[in-house]
Amino acid sequence: MSDVPLTEAAAEPKALDIQHDTDPAQDHGIAKRIPHLGHAILFFAIALLATVVCVLGGFTAGHLRSAEEILQHPGLAVGSQALGYVLTLAVAAWLFPRLWQKSFLRGIEWNALAARRRWYWVVPAAVALSAAAQGALHFLPTPGQTPLDDLMRSANGAWLLTLFGVLLAPLTEEIAFRGFLLPALATAYDWLALERTPAELQRWQSSTAHSAAALLFAAVFSSLPFALMHAGQVAHAWAVLGVLFVVSLAFSYVRIATHSVACSTLMHATYNFTIFAVLFVASGGFRHLDKLSK
Repeated sequence: MSDVPLTEAAAEPKALDIQHDTDPAQDHGIAKRIPHLGHAILFFAIALLATVVCVLGGFTAGHLRSAEEILQHPGLAVGSQALGYVLTLAVAAWLFPRLWQKSFLRGIEWNALAARRRWYWVVPAAVALSAAAQGALHFLPTPGQTPLDDLMRSANGAWLLTLFGVLLAPLTEEIAFRGFLLPALATAYDWLALERTPAELQRWQSSTAHSAAALLFAAVFSSLPFALMHAGQVAHAWAVLGVLFVVSLAFSYVRIATHSVACSTLMHATYNFTIFAVLFVASGGFRHLDKLSK
């Protein structure tokens, strides 16, 4: 028997959103599978537009015209991207509840309770994953200098990048790839694989559960764009992108296993924190950044 109090257990959202009930008063009609591909495309369009507008606006306001000038102002570069992420989340949190007739956090299956109940293994797993990834990179061909290294030329740049990489980037990226894209791809897979029989169509309309094959497909094909999104940051090093793809699969597994984007966000943030913590110690609190290039 579970040792979780009944009130707490009842508060956690169910993994399977069965929207039909034997009591007609509790019947909510045909199950709504959200987010679907249309929602995911709309979210990424909002993210692209918001990021481009904020980054170009920041560079224009700072009168920056070359890569060298941008690197001399790491705060403006990181801040512009951070503002784009914040704007994306703000627009999404306002728009999608109106499309879904459901709160934004419930729609993406945020499920904060799962993170509170499972942090004791999510956090150590993230630290182990980060250590394994960094260890693997020692045996793989990696570029000598990357744009991320350039942003960490100064202590201010290192601190800004750390805050962005530990707080805002994991939140936005997990909502994008594990909150929107992964369930959207799983839904599309199940719809294409669905037998067009009355029984299967009835099952489709009464439950939002995804098949194991659909979740595997979605984990793989949501992890590909996740890794490629970081290509510019790592100088298009394919070995590094391969490691990021495997890391993304781990985030996807946690999201699927816990039915919680909050859990995958916690894992992502801890993974990034471990990397920056090592850099912090190795550079003497970001005071001797030259040691990182040795």
